[in-house]
Amino acid sequence: MDRARTAAFAGRCLLWAGLVVPGLCAVRLGLSEPRPVWQQAAGAGVLAAATALARRRPLAAFTLTAALCLADAPALFGLSYGPALAVFALLLGLRAERTGPAALGFAAVASAGTVPIALGGGDPVPPWLVMTGTLVFGCVLPWLGGRYWRQSRELTAAGRLRAARLEEEQRLAEERARLRERARIAQDMHDSLGHELSLLALRAGGLQVAPDLPERHRVAVAGLRAAAADATDRLHRIIGVLREDDDEPLPLASAGETVGQLVARAAGSGLPVRCSAGGRPPEPGGMAEQGRSHTCSHQPI
Repeated sequence: MDRARTAAFAGRCLLWAGLVVPGLCAVRLGLSEPRPVWQQAAGAGVLAAATALARRRPLAAFTLTAALCLADAPALFGLSYGPALAVFALLLGLRAERTGPAALGFAAVASAGTVPIALGGGDPVPPWLVMTGTLVFGCVLPWLGGRYWRQSRELTAAGRLRAARLEEEQRLAEERARLRERARIAQDMHDSLGHELSLLALRAGGLQVAPDLPERHRVAVAGLRAAAADATDRLHRIIGVLREDDDEPLPLASAGETVGQLVARAAGSGLPVRCSAGGRPPEPGGMAEQGRSHTCSHQPI
């Protein structure tokens, strides 16, 4: 923070020095009328005040500089403070948000310059034309340049903001696509593996209770049934991790297959199965509800 303030103060000092140098050089080179030291110091002080006000009150800085130019030359044209007037007009266009105050400031400067020209005697047309030309080319054109610069910066900032918003929208779209892909993977795993593992465990259970199965084979089948049940539980946990809370409920049967067709397919594999809905229609739900929605029993082979 201190470094930024120091840099801003140094910039204002450099600007003030750059605005004072033309006046000193004009006097030294004889391009301007000689002035007392106190008058040069007063002009430097006015420029210092205008430089201090240029950031927050650019119209006040421009008005002070215009008053200094009118005091130096009623026609507003002068080599001593003319560059400073153009610079503060540029800053007025760059930093002022509205154009109305600037137009009023230009009108006030023109009026203030016209009064002494009209009351000074002689032909007022030449000095008035000089003042008008100085006001147009030394004030209005730099002000328009500042307005263009301001609008260019605003457009650049708006473009960067729009690019950032587009990147954020792209990121959100990719996130939604990723979530949809996770839901699809969970659906595919449920459809392709969940029912097959459950059916495998059911077949192993039916084979385990077969009366003609030797004891050692019965133990092996029991282990196979337990492993299938564990694999089914792990699959359910994986599907739970992949799915979101607002995803559609998983179906109770494989894709394109009803519960009745699933039972018929299990019975067709050689395992007698009976399915009971408990006296109420099945309601699709999560994986925990699937085991409670239907009660399937089997008979020994």
